[in-house]
Amino acid sequence: MPLRFPLQDVSVRRVDHTRTVEHPVYGDEYWQMNQVEFAMQVEGVGSFYACNGNEVEYAPLPDAVPELVGLYLNGSVYGAILHQRQILPLHGSSFIEKGKGILICGDSGAGKSSLAAAFCIKGGQFLTDDVTPVVLSDGRPFIVALSDYIKLWDNTLEQLELDRQGLRKIDRDTEKYYYPMDQGTTELFPLDMLFILEIHDQPDITCAEITGAEKAMTVRNELYRSEYLKGMKDNEAIYFNRITGISKVIRIIRVRRPSRIQISRLKSVIVKFIEGQ
Repeated sequence: MPLRFPLQDVSVRRVDHTRTVEHPVYGDEYWQMNQVEFAMQVEGVGSFYACNGNEVEYAPLPDAVPELVGLYLNGSVYGAILHQRQILPLHGSSFIEKGKGILICGDSGAGKSSLAAAFCIKGGQFLTDDVTPVVLSDGRPFIVALSDYIKLWDNTLEQLELDRQGLRKIDRDTEKYYYPMDQGTTELFPLDMLFILEIHDQPDITCAEITGAEKAMTVRNELYRSEYLKGMKDNEAIYFNRITGISKVIRIIRVRRPSRIQISRLKSVIVKFIEGQ
């Protein structure tokens, strides 16, 4: 798969050595950052740098797997660019169903992409995978649709009866694949509902709508790479106002599911909420 970046107005350059953050506000052995600069070093993959919301450099190691380089460019580095632009990135996948903008958030492995794919192959319109930029306009939240593929595990492809032939793995040692998707829209699309997907040790699915002050905290918890804000202090107040605005106008439902469950069963539960039951 050719290396791509979701934002076309960002300069992305392969270099021999990436720049460094000279005055990091936050840093460790992996990341260094301030309000306008970000650097990352990934063992076995290479180094990455982003600045001013419009420049990216990457220096892959000689034996780096291209799919892994692309994974970090379209994940952690993309998240840094969005934070530099002060665009709210949420950790989730989104689609359009019944004319509503739906966002599925949750921890890695919760089933966000699998559930989004289940909707999109049966009539839903795909918007984003894993990282979902959200902007406010006239007090209403909108999803920025920038993805054209979704990452799916082998067992998800099997459940959804999707052919893995010709698909590219995200890396050589993982049974997870890039699956191409037709975008539902290239425009901004209103966000109507947010589902928080969690795994629990009970045999049944439980659902609870989140209300009141807890809504804003719930949205805040779904920020993609929220740890970056340790080095980007200016974003905290801006994001607080936007998250508060978002939480006032959307429905938020927490869905807890067993660790082993058929995607079709989980989808049927989500459908009931989308249809207003």
